[in-house]
Amino acid sequence: MITLIVPTCNRAHTLRIVAPSYFQQADVSEVIFVNDAGTDETPAVIDQLAREYPHVETRLLTNKQRLGASESRNVGVRAASNPYVLFCDDDEYLEAGYARVLLSKLVELNAGAVSGRRIYLEPGESPTQALRRFGTGLRRTKPFRFVICEYVNAARYSGDIRLPITNAIILTHKSLLQQFPFDSRYARGNGYREESDFQMNLFTNGYDIYVTNDRHSFHLPLSQVRTGGQRARVWARIRWALYYTHYFFGKYYQQYARRTGVRTPRWAAMALFTIFCLYRETLRPPLYRLAKWYLRRQQHLAPEGVGT
Repeated sequence: MITLIVPTCNRAHTLRIVAPSYFQQADVSEVIFVNDAGTDETPAVIDQLAREYPHVETRLLTNKQRLGASESRNVGVRAASNPYVLFCDDDEYLEAGYARVLLSKLVELNAGAVSGRRIYLEPGESPTQALRRFGTGLRRTKPFRFVICEYVNAARYSGDIRLPITNAIILTHKSLLQQFPFDSRYARGNGYREESDFQMNLFTNGYDIYVTNDRHSFHLPLSQVRTGGQRARVWARIRWALYYTHYFFGKYYQQYARRTGVRTPRWAAMALFTIFCLYRETLRPPLYRLAKWYLRRQQHLAPEGVGT
């Protein structure tokens, strides 16, 4: 059986929306919420969920002071009573069967960790609509940028693929979490790479990480997420991404490059990541909005051109 662990802080408003999907997962017998010294009505929301889903063991653990998401995950792991652990974020739905399918993949592939695909919902979009829009991906690109160690969430690919890291919504073994705990240093700012750190620890120690197209998680639109790292200012996001990537590369890059065959030296990889991060946070958003506007315009004009 599976324990589902959710670190959270002042996100009662998103938990009301997404948390029922945790309790509807086959093979999940225990859900642990780790409240990272939050002060909102999260306890009341979780109490209501426990009453609505009495067949699932529901636990709320509260940190007396802020520890960050990484250490909150470790708190949840220490309390978990099952041999498998599924992590979920407090602003993300799970597709029906997510836990069961990932458990099957974890065992079948002899993997260290497995995730499904993550879909970012657009405002007003349902998960069903998002699945149709996303398909097997949105972009014709490779799913992983090996030099800068970045997973490309929207890349188009099918089946199950093996990568050094995937998204945060992973199923893994409790025994591995005890052997390779989350690094509590990722406690300040937006904690960039805090989920990747555990996965890279597995990867550089010889374990395989997989992502499957067979199940999906659905991230709420930014308009519904009022707090958290995504709401930080652009230059703050850039600062913390560079700070934590420098730390992350210092821990793992040598072993990672050895296993993947990457020949780029660490300093050059860090320079390339800096350029990528600046582009992603400053230039890509307006270019993405322009592309969406252009596609909508073409779709609107298309009927007029038929038969001309």
